[in-house]
Amino acid sequence: MPAQTFAQISQQIKSAKLAPVYLLWGEEDYYIDKLTAQFEQALDDMQKEFDFSVFYGQDLKSKEPGLKGVIANCKRFPVMAPFQMIIVKEAQVIDRWDSVEDYLQKPIPTTCLVLCHKHKKIDKRKAVFKLIDKVGMSFESAPLKDKDFAPWISNHIAENGYKITAQALGLLCESIGSNLNQIANELQKIFVNLPQGSEINEDHIHDHIGIDKEYNVFTLEKALGARNPVQTKKICLYMAGNPKNAPLPLIMIQLYRFFSKIIQIHDLARRGTPRSEWSAALGVPPFFLAQYEGGARAYSYKETAFILHLLKEYDLKSKGVESTLEPADLLDELCFRILHAC
Repeated sequence: MPAQTFAQISQQIKSAKLAPVYLLWGEEDYYIDKLTAQFEQALDDMQKEFDFSVFYGQDLKSKEPGLKGVIANCKRFPVMAPFQMIIVKEAQVIDRWDSVEDYLQKPIPTTCLVLCHKHKKIDKRKAVFKLIDKVGMSFESAPLKDKDFAPWISNHIAENGYKITAQALGLLCESIGSNLNQIANELQKIFVNLPQGSEINEDHIHDHIGIDKEYNVFTLEKALGARNPVQTKKICLYMAGNPKNAPLPLIMIQLYRFFSKIIQIHDLARRGTPRSEWSAALGVPPFFLAQYEGGARAYSYKETAFILHLLKEYDLKSKGVESTLEPADLLDELCFRILHAC
């Protein structure tokens, strides 16, 4: 059967018209977790007593009978419910699928087996996954592309009954990382503190999510983009004293994205692409353009290319490759070399 969308599987759960097996897989946890939660609520409490089981991949690897025990459960018939629900979490750690392959040759129609394969892609060449495509449903939860983060956050906020200013959305996109579960959890802190219908602004983000108003990745980008050594140094000193609020891996990712957009601005300008098309080409909301254009004025194409190379170099150094410097010293040195790129 063809791959399913989140909405399609969600509807199948609500209508109780379930396939005998579901494979939820991919590098983005958020939608896998949401669907898993829906599968867990498909039966009521009484039905769960008899017809609901959860297994964990790590236990299946280390304890007998392993997957054979899961399949033995799959072959039982439901007691209180019209179907039994069996969920295998952490399925990505399982390396032997023989018993599942045998079961999928003739699955029990009154059993719904859900395999949650998180954090990485599946090997579509394996027989087990080919069999699932024949008799069940699969859903891929792929990481969002950069251009999709702002719309996703806006939609998530709207779905919960709120609005957000362009400036606040920009701060979130630049400062909160790319893990959707983390973003949703951080936004929940705002939702519980504001009445529905409110418009989220920068102050709400600073107050409830804990992003410092003056010293965060967003302000560091602005300071570097404007080639402002005094402000850059102040932010680096703050981050050195508050490493938990400014983890170096997150800073490196954000700075690489920032300067990647600046070099794209240079490319678009050199090709003569109309400015009206730049936002779509970069995959960012229009209100981000001014900051990237400012960076392009401050750094030439050659300087920006050098900085991107520099960021890769310091990413390796931050992982201990040819460097023994502390994260704070690495960041300070990196920012100095960015400001003096030539």
